Amino acid sequence: MSSEPTLTELQAKLAEEEELYAELLEKLDGLGRIRAPYDDDESLAPRLQSLNQSPALVEPEASSVRHPGGLKGLVRRFVRRLVEPEIGVLTNALDQQRAFNSSLVQFLNSFAESVNRAAASHAAFTSTLIGFAQRIDRLADSKDRLYASLGNTRADLLLEAMDKRLETVRLGLRQMHQKVEGMDTSLTLARAELRGVAARTDSGGEAAVSPPSAASFEAEHYLAFEERFRGSSEELRNRLRDYLPYFESCAPVLDLGCGRGEFLELLSEAGVEAKGIDGNREMVHTCREKGLSAEVADIVSYVADAGSGSAGGIFAAQVIEHLPPSILRKFVGDCFRALREEGRVVLETVNPESVVALMGFYRDLTHQKPLHPETLEFMLRAVGFREVTLRYSSPVSERARLLELTEAGTSSETLNQNFAKLNALLYGDLDYAVIATK
Repeated sequence: MSSEPTLTELQAKLAEEEELYAELLEKLDGLGRIRAPYDDDESLAPRLQSLNQSPALVEPEASSVRHPGGLKGLVRRFVRRLVEPEIGVLTNALDQQRAFNSSLVQFLNSFAESVNRAAASHAAFTSTLIGFAQRIDRLADSKDRLYASLGNTRADLLLEAMDKRLETVRLGLRQMHQKVEGMDTSLTLARAELRGVAARTDSGGEAAVSPPSAASFEAEHYLAFEERFRGSSEELRNRLRDYLPYFESCAPVLDLGCGRGEFLELLSEAGVEAKGIDGNREMVHTCREKGLSAEVADIVSYVADAGSGSAGGIFAAQVIEHLPPSILRKFVGDCFRALREEGRVVLETVNPESVVALMGFYRDLTHQKPLHPETLEFMLRAVGFREVTLRYSSPVSERARLLELTEAGTSSETLNQNFAKLNALLYGDLDYAVIATK
């Protein structure tokens, strides 16, 4: 399991860091207002002014006291003049000094207390500032991790939204494609019907107004069915191109059930002589319009009547599932007889080992029954073919397959192996071909 914190945990961590950050910021704001001693104690300034104006700092003036006359008076005056003024001045000076000393002590005590408080506040501010700086790093780290997670989440949401939009566009294109296919079907039927009307008109008389035959009607509709469900000619050319290397030195090649002539075109472009055989007149008409060699005939009868060793290669894509089992066995033997030595046959059909392929198989009402690869391989070996191999094609889109688990572990490995088996059963390749040499 991953140890990375979830988006909710990251958001909670960021909220916690932001709360602690706010508390420290508020504390710093309070501590930052450090008061000077005179601001901290408003009584200091008046006290200092009083100290500066104290009489103790002023020099005493000389005495101006008068004394009586006579010797006694003279002595007394002398003593008074000499001692008393000095005593008085000294006494007054002592009183002033005591008052000054008292005020000075009080001022110094208050000033010291204020300085101590300022120093303590400064120490607390410094300590808190260090913690604040550390908290900024943690807060920034929490924000970075959260934003990174939000960025990944935002990218996931954008991708999810884009997937939904793409799915909407695909749905719209699919609906438009279906409408175009419907229009193509109607156009094909209308074109075939016009050709039938033109043919009846050219014959003249009552035939010109006679209704089309049931066989003609079915042929016209099957061409429209091919246009609708087998895919466009370009898609089919791309899919059949892989069979070209099997016929490089096998001319002439018979393309049995040539349809609209996609493989005939590829053979012609590769310089390989080839002829298409199809019982559907509309299909043959489409081939001839492209300048290809094609003939209207029953493919089973045509191969049965072909001369021994007259063909260098035989190709039949999505044909043999239309044949009943008894006719199929004879058809395989006739193919062996019609091929020359070293000639090659390629028979492609729907893969019955894929459930999704079977869903398409039963869409076509002309299909007889699915042919298991091992059964068809056995039939070719039984009539004498050698070097018989199986080739699977038309893989199902990965979008339709079951998804594997991404977490490692024994249980997930077992589940993924089971998913692989289910995918092979449900979404195996749509087609397979038996390739054999005479």
